Amino acid sequence: MRTQDVQERPDVTVVVAARAGDPQASERLVRECLPLVYNIVGRALDGHSDVDDVVQETMLRVLDGLHGLERPDRFRSWLIAITVRQIRDRWRSGRTRPIADPLEDTPQEADPQADFADLAILRLALSGQRREAVEATRWLESEEREVLALWWMEAAGELTRGELAAACDLTPQHAAVRVQRVKERLETARAVVRAVTASPRCAELTTALTSWDGRPSALWRKRLARHVRDCPQCLFSASDLVPAEGLLAGLALVPLPIGLAGLVLGKVFAAGSAAGGTAAASTGVQATGGAGRVARLLGKLAAKPVLATTTAGAVALTAAGVVWYATSSPHQPTRHPAAGAAPAPAVSSHSPTPSASPSPSPTPKPSPTGAARLSGRHALRSVDDPGDYVALSGGVGVLAPVGANSATSTRETATLTFVPGLADPDCYSLRDAEGRYVRHYAFRIRLAANDGSAIFQKDATFCTRPGSTPGSVALESYNYPGRYLRHRDNRQLWLDAAENTAAYRASRSFVVTAPWV
Repeated sequence: MRTQDVQERPDVTVVVAARAGDPQASERLVRECLPLVYNIVGRALDGHSDVDDVVQETMLRVLDGLHGLERPDRFRSWLIAITVRQIRDRWRSGRTRPIADPLEDTPQEADPQADFADLAILRLALSGQRREAVEATRWLESEEREVLALWWMEAAGELTRGELAAACDLTPQHAAVRVQRVKERLETARAVVRAVTASPRCAELTTALTSWDGRPSALWRKRLARHVRDCPQCLFSASDLVPAEGLLAGLALVPLPIGLAGLVLGKVFAAGSAAGGTAAASTGVQATGGAGRVARLLGKLAAKPVLATTTAGAVALTAAGVVWYATSSPHQPTRHPAAGAAPAPAVSSHSPTPSASPSPSPTPKPSPTGAARLSGRHALRSVDDPGDYVALSGGVGVLAPVGANSATSTRETATLTFVPGLADPDCYSLRDAEGRYVRHYAFRIRLAANDGSAIFQKDATFCTRPGSTPGSVALESYNYPGRYLRHRDNRQLWLDAAENTAAYRASRSFVVTAPWV
């Protein structure tokens, strides 16, 4: 993830000077803050016609309120909080959001009425999964989009989690819950986008879309998500989606429209000129000088919708790919999980009772350290969705309802064999009936045949850790310590980084039960 260097952030001395009325410091502050504010407002409102107005109002309020800022070192948190308030004020004012163009008819040239997703795609020359991720933002609620805008900047390295939490007036723990919820809904929307744009499209999905007008919405995301998560064809089409964090790492900000900086600076200098006119006249010094003339000139250009596409976007995308490869490619683990770090729990007494008698499960044998070990065939029941089990359907991991009356094929997908870990015998690898292994690839849980490589062996090794309830377990990745196998709200299984929330802990916790077949 690209993180801004300290010198790229507004310096405290600049904030103090601007607060004291220094016009040069005010200009520098505006120029440094505008890209961040513009991208947050743009993504939150998703309406280009209102974005510029809100950005200008935000920056004027920031400069007007600088004299009351007691802690210059907290300027950024204060700036983002004002930005969020302005976004909410705009929604309360009753302004309607422009309707996004149909999903399949994205224009290829700048449109002054285009939504922010279009602008991001065009100005950053986005393609592939990055384009799909941006398009997926159209399927979110406006309240979700506000949090998404802040998290997007955090993932891109422009904000810290502390600044995000302060902007939302939440504790870090509550902010983490809000962010996780929005991330999961974004992932659901990405799966919907992939299914809707698939060629050929699933026949059942085509029927479900008969009454759809082609315009993304949160309502249609919920409707279509129910089909996508239960359809093997749609699930498979989304099986190669890379986590959004990887797509956003190092991604450039959407460039400012030509003239927006001029409009804001023009207003700033006009106010400064009015306030300091008398002093300037008495000393013979013109307060605004050339900077004011430049600001007025740029302001005139703002009336023309010019697309400011630069090569910087392409360079940033290339850099993003390098960063993503470096951070996601399996390397040597920084630590090896300790043998017997957490004892494996006993099989749950609330095991399923399949219609056919289950095969006897071997009795767990003690490990060299004395901790009981799992072996043989078992099922993994979700802690927070007790009727659902870890299953491998269509080659990818999902959380699926399984019962005594389920088809034999369904019960087979929810039965896995625990064997000593391929990369570490003190941990575990899980196999299906055909001998394929559960592994992660691009952090998605999948089934694959063992290719004998060191990377595969590490990807297919998980170490048990205590779950969120007594007797439950969590499966931590061997080569990505701190990432756990868990289900998201779209019921897909991923390898996600640990978060200190009850919801996250429950979603990564499973009860080991008797096998279904």
